[in-house]
Amino acid sequence: MEIHTRDRDVIADALHHIVTHRARITFGDPADVDLSMRAREHGELSGVRLRLGGVGYAAASEPVGYLLAAVVEGGEIAVRVRGRDFTLGPDDGMLFPMGHPFLGEYGRSTMGAVGLPLAYVAGLAEAESGPPAADLRFEGALPVSEAMRRHWAATGMFLSRQLTAPGVDLPPLIAGQLRRLGALSLLSVFPNTTMTAARTPADGRVAPAVVRRAVEFMQTNPDRPLTVADIAAEAGVGSRGLQVALRRRLGLTPMEHLRRVRLGRVHRDLRAAFPGGGVTVRETARRRGFANPGRFAADYRAVYGRPPSRTLRV
Repeated sequence: MEIHTRDRDVIADALHHIVTHRARITFGDPADVDLSMRAREHGELSGVRLRLGGVGYAAASEPVGYLLAAVVEGGEIAVRVRGRDFTLGPDDGMLFPMGHPFLGEYGRSTMGAVGLPLAYVAGLAEAESGPPAADLRFEGALPVSEAMRRHWAATGMFLSRQLTAPGVDLPPLIAGQLRRLGALSLLSVFPNTTMTAARTPADGRVAPAVVRRAVEFMQTNPDRPLTVADIAAEAGVGSRGLQVALRRRLGLTPMEHLRRVRLGRVHRDLRAAFPGGGVTVRETARRRGFANPGRFAADYRAVYGRPPSRTLRV
C-alpha cells in the first residue's frame, strides 16, 4: 500500500489497516496538509513509513495482537499507555503495548514501524538463549539503555525503509534475514523476560552424527530461509542442544555456519562469472541472502582475504 495525499480522511482510513483506532485530526491551512504512507507485508514481517505533514493527528488505538515497534525520524509524538506518558523525538523508539489500548498524538511527525508476531520472536528467543517460548513477555515500552536506543534508531529506520521500498520484491532469503534482524533487535532493545531469565545449562554430549546431519542440511539448503529450529528438527535434536554442539565442534552457532555456507556459494558464483556478462557483486550477494553490502564485503574479506570485487575480476 502506498499513499501520498492531502486528504486527511484517506490516511485515517489507511491507518486502520495497521492499528484500529479512532482519530481526531486538526489542521490550520488546508494547503499545508501533506500526508504519505507506505506499508507492506512480507509474510510474518511488516513495515510502515508514515509522514503526517500539516496536521495534528490524535488517535485512541485498540490493542494490537502483534509486536509493533516504531522509531521517530522527525517531529515529536506523545503516547499514553497503562497510565504512563511517553514523549519521543527524533531517533527515539518504542514498543507499543501488545494487548493494551493506547492513546497517541502523532501529528506533524515522520516515523517508521516494524511489526512481527510474538510467536516468531518467542521461538527465536528459545532457540538462541533457551527460555521456553511460552514464557516470553515484553515488560517495557522504551529501550533498556542509551546504546540500545541508538541501535534501534538505526535498525528500525533501516528495516522500515527496506520493507517498504517502492517496487522492490524481496527474495525469501532477504525477507528471512530482515525478519531475524528485527526479532533479535526487539529482544535486545526492549525489556523482556529473556534478559532476566536464568540461562539454560548446556546440554549433555551430542552425537557427532547430529552435527553431521545439521551441517549437511545447511550445505544442501542454503537458499532456503532456514531458522535454528528448522536445522535442529532435521538433525533430530533440540535447538539449545544444536547450539551447544556446533559451538563445541565448529566454534560457530548454526546461523554463523549457515552464513559461511552462503558466503561459499557467493564465492563460487563470482569465480564462475563470465567476464563482461553483467554479473555484479551486489546482486550475487543479494540473491544468496546478504542484504547489507557493507557487512557482506567485510565477512567475505575475513574469510577469503580479499574483497569480492577482486574475485569477480579474476
